[in-house]
Amino acid sequence: MVLSLGHDEILVWFFRPDIVEDRHLAAFGQVLDDAERARAGRFHFPEDSRSYCCAHALGRCVLQAATGVPARDIRFRDNAHGKPELDGEPGVSGLRFNLSHTRGLVCCGITRNRDLGVDVECVSRDVDVDDLARRVFAPEEVASLQGLAEEARCEAFYSIWVLKEAYTKAVGRGLSIPLDGFSIRLDPPCIEIGALLRGDPDAGSTDEWDVRLMHPMPGYVLAAAVRAAPGDGMLYRFCEMTPDALASLCGDPDGEEGGLPILDGGQDILPNMHGG
Repeated sequence: MVLSLGHDEILVWFFRPDIVEDRHLAAFGQVLDDAERARAGRFHFPEDSRSYCCAHALGRCVLQAATGVPARDIRFRDNAHGKPELDGEPGVSGLRFNLSHTRGLVCCGITRNRDLGVDVECVSRDVDVDDLARRVFAPEEVASLQGLAEEARCEAFYSIWVLKEAYTKAVGRGLSIPLDGFSIRLDPPCIEIGALLRGDPDAGSTDEWDVRLMHPMPGYVLAAAVRAAPGDGMLYRFCEMTPDALASLCGDPDGEEGGLPILDGGQDILPNMHGG
């Protein structure tokens, strides 16, 4: 059964690679293509290889549910700036997706007919957030961090960071979008396009972007950015995928009943948020 996905919906699944077992990884490997398996083998640290495999298996199984195409048969192409897109499979008309992975958490978002980006990061206390913010953030963002206590400043830095990453991934032009060319506000989360990007049709304008920010588990922050006016009434649904459910989908294109969490419960619908 193909997953129903409305034009005003953004669905995001997140997954914890640190709790998978070898039997799960073996199942995930069944749906990856040769290039993905080769890339997974080139990571220096096993944790990074595991996160990559989990993210790509998750992405393939989510796309399988949305298109009806078996996960192992889905094909991708890169756009001119290297962003992966679906490569003309039946049932993919207008379908957009994006992946993100870090140690300990991966995610996949999908929507229809709208540019979408997702990003997830571990909130690390080992990063000099003040120095990094001064080097890559817009002046307004640097100013917003000043005066905050150390813990609050670190949380705010990563919230800004994932929202910036989600936006640039949605635009799909990689490093050609300068991180200081737009700014993030956190209360409530929103994007403001700066002078450097005004008039750029890909970058869009401030009123063309809608974002969400959430904390799927302690120590992590996840963001989604979609090309939609904030007043368009977009419905964001976030849900955790379990290792058993994902392994079942990898091994059986139809999946067991309830294998892919269908996001129709009120508990899965999270509002725009900043905080714990």
